Amino acid sequence: MTIAVTGGAQSALFAVSELLLNRGDVIAAGAMTYPGLKAVAIQKGLSLKPLDMDDEGIVPDAFEKVCRQHAPKALYVIPSMDNPTTATLPEDRRRALATIARRHGVVIIEDDPYAPLRPERIAAMAELAPDITWHIATLSKCASPALRIAYVVAPSGTMALRLAGVLRATVLMAPPLMSALAGRWIAEGALDDLTRSIRNENAERQKLATSILGGAAFAADPHGHHLWLRLPQHWRAADFADHADRAGVSVVPASAFATVAHPVEAVRISLGVAPDRGDLEDGLTLLASLMSQPTLGAKAVV
Repeated sequence: MTIAVTGGAQSALFAVSELLLNRGDVIAAGAMTYPGLKAVAIQKGLSLKPLDMDDEGIVPDAFEKVCRQHAPKALYVIPSMDNPTTATLPEDRRRALATIARRHGVVIIEDDPYAPLRPERIAAMAELAPDITWHIATLSKCASPALRIAYVVAPSGTMALRLAGVLRATVLMAPPLMSALAGRWIAEGALDDLTRSIRNENAERQKLATSILGGAAFAADPHGHHLWLRLPQHWRAADFADHADRAGVSVVPASAFATVAHPVEAVRISLGVAPDRGDLEDGLTLLASLMSQPTLGAKAVV
């Protein structure tokens, strides 16, 4: 196993894409996916092809179809607690995606920031298909977003050296002091303790969210940072996010994550931003009240 240290997962994602992909190349990703990938695709002139998703994440048959029709160079996947849908790919589906990728000569970019928050471990795609997978692990979700350190597991030592060359040309190096701090926390077990505390706090916040939004249609992992709220029929996601913002609560509409032209009417709610559960309760109560007000869903015609 060869690991490269980078200054955060976003710089790692860009560097891997810079190394592997050229302008016009196709990259397959979920119909809802991480906005940072969309930003990389725009910057590099990549073509994003959406993949159908269900409650367990990317559907393998959809990936097979895109491989046959569009010959993607890469598959981007968030296997655990997907952002934004919260879905976690079961191991059999991970194996199916890896098999399809290998058959069609597609590399896998596995962006896996949330796996440490899950009590039950599932084999990473880098374990199932190490020869074609670039695995990105970051401390931003399991420790702190202020700790801009991430690790990339490359398919080989040679590829890791090539990635290091890209990193030197873009960010030069990961912040040395942060790297040293992260390394010490990992070696001494402090990171495990911190992650366990975050996981436990997330669980309490998810329980609070369920108690307030229990009548709404939403998906969530019981130990995750966020939830994916499908809105009532009378609400458009953009309008809902706008009204929530005016009331002092920030949510992200589906359009920010969409790789399809007409996304579902849903919003991502982060449960970790509020400084304490009291503020979170106030924010969630406001959102629940907002959902019940159908008159706000339509904009006035002047």
